[in-house]
Amino acid sequence: MKTNQNSTHENDTLASTSTKGKRIRALRIQRGLRQEQLAQLIHVSKQTMYKYEFDIVTNIPSDKIETIAKVLNVSPAYIMGWTRSPSPSSMIQNRFSEPEAIFKYNQLDEYGKLVVDTVLNLEYERCHISSSEIINDLDLENVDVDL
Repeated sequence: MKTNQNSTHENDTLASTSTKGKRIRALRIQRGLRQEQLAQLIHVSKQTMYKYEFDIVTNIPSDKIETIAKVLNVSPAYIMGWTRSPSPSSMIQNRFSEPEAIFKYNQLDEYGKLVVDTVLNLEYERCHISSSEIINDLDLENVDVDL
């Protein structure tokens, strides 16, 4: 039980960490990774990883946030500071209605809107490409249909 309590306390401490860079650094250290190891895993230089961790680069590309989150086994939202729960599945529980989503979007500053637009476009492309590939893979000429 002490392990679970310590783990919960560590997650609360990390969640209160104020910047993306500090959260990434704390998670990396907690996972026992060296800076160059994480850099290699997410396909950036050690110098770039240093810049991420020390908030020299604060506009980390969304694909890198996603990769860092996968490597560190947390949600991208946790790294961004949008949720206190490190669980990758926590985003599924945070769904809200369309009017609420539009209201929240309209309250964002320009940077926040850019982030949301970027993620939305990436997810739309991911879903669209997946659907297209499935349709292209179907061999409709050899399907027997009784009308």
